[in-house]
Amino acid sequence: MNQTEKTAFRESIIIVFIGLCINFPLQTFLLWITIDRWHWSDPLSISIFTQCVITFVALIRIYTIRMRFTRGKF
Repeated sequence: MNQTEKTAFRESIIIVFIGLCINFPLQTFLLWITIDRWHWSDPLSISIFTQCVITFVALIRIYTIRMRFTRGKF
């Protein structure tokens, strides 16, 4: 395994682990809001809403991690 592959592998592990740490609590919070607070009962609406929020958060998360790797700070 060369240096580029090692760096890509390390970056992938970091992205997945940080995603796990962010997405599980975020998903739980979004379900609590949509079901308990806003009283939504349509599974499709809840799925679309939560997926949009999680996608937006993922874009920010991956951009931030990629920029840190590019600058050599990870």
